Amino acid sequence: MVAPRANWKGFIKFGEVSCPVALYTAASSSERIAFNTLNRKTGNRVKREFVDSETGNPVERDDQVKGYEIENGQYIVLEPDEVAAAVPECDKTLKIDAFIPCNEIDDVYFDKPYYLAPDRMGKDAFVLLRDGMKKAKVAAIARTVLFRRMARA
Repeated sequence: MVAPRANWKGFIKFGEVSCPVALYTAASSSERIAFNTLNRKTGNRVKREFVDSETGNPVERDDQVKGYEIENGQYIVLEPDEVAAAVPECDKTLKIDAFIPCNEIDDVYFDKPYYLAPDRMGKDAFVLLRDGMKKAKVAAIARTVLFRRMARA
């Protein structure tokens, strides 16, 4: 059996203590079936083409830009450098903001499960945190940047 590959590696920080950790996907989507869209007549795959919603004309990649709708049909246009500047910096640290009782967590927050495991060097500190949380029946509210997006765990 092949060892699972970490989705993210960094440090968990609580107070003045930090230890190296790795994040692993708890539920795999690799066994999901993926379908392609085909032309019924030829059996060939169909390519996605972006078209102008008003003119119906194809829009080349260089002419495409991101936009955020502020009102019905009115957009704020964001250039690629503006979008890149909005991506949060990643310091590879999972910062614990608070601890809350486990029975106060609404199921709506269980979106995509992950396992957090210690690196060999951080096992003692990680076990201390894990066992303390288990004894107190609390969960940690933490934040970090995952996959170039701000995430709460």
